[in-house]
Amino acid sequence: MPTSHLALPRRTSLRAFVDGADWSSFRAAVSLHAHTSYSRETLSDLPAYTRRIPVIGERLTRRLGGGRRSAEPTVDLTKGWWNPPASPRVVFESEAAQIDQRFGLDSMVSITDHDDIAAGIELQTLFAARRAPVSVEWTVPYAEGYFHLGVHHLPQNCAVEWLSRLTAFTSGRRGETIRDLLDALHRAGSLVVFNHPWWDLAAIGDRLHALRLRQFIDAYQPWLHAIEINGYRSRAENSRVRLLASERRLPLVAGGDRHGLAPNALLNLTRASSFAEFVAEVRDGVSHVVVMPEYQLPVGLRVLACAGDVLAPHRVQASGRQPWTHRVSCECDGEMRPLSSCWPRGGPLWIRSSVAAFNLLSSRPLRPLVRRALRGLDGPAPVWPMAILG
Repeated sequence: MPTSHLALPRRTSLRAFVDGADWSSFRAAVSLHAHTSYSRETLSDLPAYTRRIPVIGERLTRRLGGGRRSAEPTVDLTKGWWNPPASPRVVFESEAAQIDQRFGLDSMVSITDHDDIAAGIELQTLFAARRAPVSVEWTVPYAEGYFHLGVHHLPQNCAVEWLSRLTAFTSGRRGETIRDLLDALHRAGSLVVFNHPWWDLAAIGDRLHALRLRQFIDAYQPWLHAIEINGYRSRAENSRVRLLASERRLPLVAGGDRHGLAPNALLNLTRASSFAEFVAEVRDGVSHVVVMPEYQLPVGLRVLACAGDVLAPHRVQASGRQPWTHRVSCECDGEMRPLSSCWPRGGPLWIRSSVAAFNLLSSRPLRPLVRRALRGLDGPAPVWPMAILG
């Protein structure tokens, strides 16, 4: 079935951004699912894209997989993580700027770092709580794998206690069940979004993942308020998400899932005047998703641009420009520590050349070449009508 003909549930709409359009029927735009420097991100997803880079792709993928010469330090990047380069304030202000410049509407930004709420708490000291809720991307173990749920708008006066309850479940200290926690979140007025549901995060295999996904929704759908269409997943995968939302009669909401400096490529529009009102709107089945022009670029190209952001030096307050090795941690001689402590000069030649290649390939002049190399990775480009109503 062509994706443009899928019925969306209840009062969900999906439209393409049109420059100069009249957006005045909405009051605000909402950016969901962004990651800041507080978030720990795995390096394991990168090889799926680096392998497709012309000429150097296979060699670079082998190196990122832990290959090394005997004279090099014992550094295993497969067991590492990286922290996104942008602070909570930088993320909020860049999202708000995009909304102001392109829509002329009020802005709300919900940051969901992995199992961490520090960004939301920090932003509430800088911006009004109605625009910057305390939210989290909750890792939920399930059977052989796990899922990610975006939990938006935790109660402000007990957000820390809520995080403790959620992370206790994630770590296996299971005093409460998934149903207990989801029911309590629902009663607390939070918005629970099933993030990138078709992404097999634990690599358990497509067939088993599909089975577990449907079992999870069967068991917990009454407490799942929406399903996410994700700005950094392929168009083909997002088409399956739209079908899932239609089948389950759940609202579809946009989650940008940014990790670098580029603003989210998928946003939400609302007539609400506060984030709490937006939550109530979605929980009542009302959702308006807008697809930004950047989403039409190949996802592999945008991931490489994000990698370029991660691997570039960035200014950190008064401490000057911080090299990328400060933001990457890995196993070095059997101990997890910042990569800068293992490679104080930026690492051996192969890693310095790989970083240089990333920066070159993610630069604007070479993006047309990389775009051609990645053609077909996302599936056919959809034609987004101005609105699709269920």
